[in-house]
Amino acid sequence: MDYQGRRGGVQYMTKGQGKKLTEKIITDIDTVKKLISVLLESGKLLSPEDSGRRSSLGEKIKAKSVKEGALRAARSRLNKLERALKKIDDLDFGICFICEQAIPFTRLIEMPEMSRCIRCEDT
Repeated sequence: MDYQGRRGGVQYMTKGQGKKLTEKIITDIDTVKKLISVLLESGKLLSPEDSGRRSSLGEKIKAKSVKEGALRAARSRLNKLERALKKIDDLDFGICFICEQAIPFTRLIEMPEMSRCIRCEDT
């Protein structure tokens, strides 16, 4: 791993990795905000009354449910990303809150909002 320094026996990210991760979080926040905007706008454009009469009520309800689920997931991820951005300079950022081991940078760069390592995520 490309970590340096220690805090209580636990390794943490380098400054370069922190900068790269900060940029990734900011990009992800922007992407999720755009997704939320699209999901909200699509609800305005495709209300059940305005959409084609050929769709059944069941299909409309299912589509609305799927959109609402996607919107909830996007909002949840946005909150986690914003929290990660605020905490990125903390010494324990990138440390699994369960086992207190460093989360591999490859995992953090893929999902910067994660606060658990893969092993602890599965338990």
